[in-house]
Amino acid sequence: MNNIDWGYLFGMALQTVPEPRKVARDVFAFGAPRRALWLILALLLVAMTFLAVISSILFPVDPAAVEAVLTEEGLVLVPVDPILTGIAQAVSALMTVWGIHFIGRAFGGTGHFDQALLTVIWLHYVLLLMQIGIVTLNLFAPALALLLTFMSFVMTFWLMSHFIAEMHGFRSAGSVFAGILMVLLVLAVVLSILLTILAGGAPVEPAMGGG
Repeated sequence: MNNIDWGYLFGMALQTVPEPRKVARDVFAFGAPRRALWLILALLLVAMTFLAVISSILFPVDPAAVEAVLTEEGLVLVPVDPILTGIAQAVSALMTVWGIHFIGRAFGGTGHFDQALLTVIWLHYVLLLMQIGIVTLNLFAPALALLLTFMSFVMTFWLMSHFIAEMHGFRSAGSVFAGILMVLLVLAVVLSILLTILAGGAPVEPAMGGG
């Protein structure tokens, strides 16, 4: 860890925008055991969760705009839970690693599992840098912070499309992007069906009324 050139890594993060496939090749050349890669991903997830909690403390959301839960006492705001946030990010990261590797291989890709893991690591590293920028800009330029938030959303698909194309040997990053959207659509439909089934099987409380 003492030999890490953070300036070089930051430069690579910036280079991800104009030359994503070149950066992908450099990232895939990072020779580290899988155990170390899992540790790096875990540290990035912890850092992102910590930053999300700090951001929610520094910039609390307007109660009129935040989702609330109806209880017997009325509307109670749902606070940011670092444990649930961390678990959600970890599950999302694991599913992304699995999807990049196995779905890509199912469509004729030639990538390896460690490359999928490195893709997710690099994605979270870039998003962490952008998240730091968003928190900083929120202190004096909220409009720019909102713009950077939108850019981070775009960056997610830009990076993943090119990294997956390079990893699996696909020619077109646009085709990979379309494939990502299709997978997300299928997941949304499946989740919607599951939620509908669960909601349909939930017991209904009888109405309480007099006379």
